[in-house]
Amino acid sequence: MRPQKLSREQILNACALQFKRYGYAGTSMEMLAKACGLTKASFYYYYPSKEALLLDVLELTQHYLNSHLFKLNENTQISAAEYFDQMHTRAVQFFSYEVKGCLVGMLSLEARYHSADLLDKIRAIFQHWEMAFYQLFRLQLQEDEAKILAKQSVADYEGAILMYRLNDDLFYLDQVKQRILKQLTAA
Repeated sequence: MRPQKLSREQILNACALQFKRYGYAGTSMEMLAKACGLTKASFYYYYPSKEALLLDVLELTQHYLNSHLFKLNENTQISAAEYFDQMHTRAVQFFSYEVKGCLVGMLSLEARYHSADLLDKIRAIFQHWEMAFYQLFRLQLQEDEAKILAKQSVADYEGAILMYRLNDDLFYLDQVKQRILKQLTAA
């Protein structure tokens, strides 16, 4: 049977949902193929291994986050707090409703089982998120304090996302938002 023609993004989004739902270890190539409407044999036409596929999913996720969530725009008309408020709104949308939202956090729970390449990609995504916070805090604070708050903010968000997912309660994300806004407006 000839492989069905799917776009790269269609394949990656379908597979991202599987990884997000079942984790890396709990997702098989057969499950991934089925999610794409393909046979396992034809799925190998697109990806030779689960790791190669996940690296591609993470690459697409990182690109999306860098261009839609982490990037500070050139609009100097708004304050750091206002910019963060917009960033937070996009983050809640992404982590709550979008296909790849929270995927990196889910995968990091299985970190000890991943290859060095997968760990490097996961770390790179978190580092870009940290850098986005650093650039935001650096607009208001000294470099050392901005670095510390950037690291803490990523950790706070990851914990809040986990608790939100577990309890279906935005309280946790709202609290992170309020703490960061307080830090940005107090400077």
